[in-house]
Amino acid sequence: MPTTAFQTVIDYAETISINKKGVVSQTISRDQTVRSTSRGGQVWRFDVKVPDGIPWQTLRGPIEAIENADRYTSGNISLNTAGTLAWFMKYQGNSISTTGFVGTATQGNVTLTLTASPTTASGNKFLAGDLIQLGTTGKVYSVVNNVAFNSNVVTLNRPVLDSTGSKTLVVGPNVIFKVICTTLPNWTIMARDQVSWDGNFTFYEDLT
Repeated sequence: MPTTAFQTVIDYAETISINKKGVVSQTISRDQTVRSTSRGGQVWRFDVKVPDGIPWQTLRGPIEAIENADRYTSGNISLNTAGTLAWFMKYQGNSISTTGFVGTATQGNVTLTLTASPTTASGNKFLAGDLIQLGTTGKVYSVVNNVAFNSNVVTLNRPVLDSTGSKTLVVGPNVIFKVICTTLPNWTIMARDQVSWDGNFTFYEDLT
């Protein structure tokens, strides 16, 4: 389940920036030939801006929890907050449910093979951008290509980090990210009972 301290930041977010791009090394020669090499490192990063002006009495408890978690405690966050973020990463496919997906994954591969899925007679099991978590405590991946109703191969945005085996998939906004806060902004009381922040929160996926 999401950790209250970090989840509060997500729930009150004014903006959320997600970066899951890998590390790339590039060189440009004198004749302008570009050479690029992927170095991996495709971790989820969330930059979150909490708006100024939320009442101090509303944030007093959450701020205490956030500062207690600080920058060394792992926590869980969800992008499925009812009324605010449920639309953000919703499941896009045509299966009748987001539960019932099972797949076989091999560590280091960028694909997994579905061995069971909710009934769908047309359309797609997944669309590009859908989220998949390998088990309730596994890592989260995004789907790179559409997966037709009659296909069982799912291409992921990065090599599988989880152990090899059969996995019950958590799909769409139900996924949970395990993260560490690496940037913790300072807060200030303004206009008597309102909180302002001197920067954004940054969370990195915890791979430990």
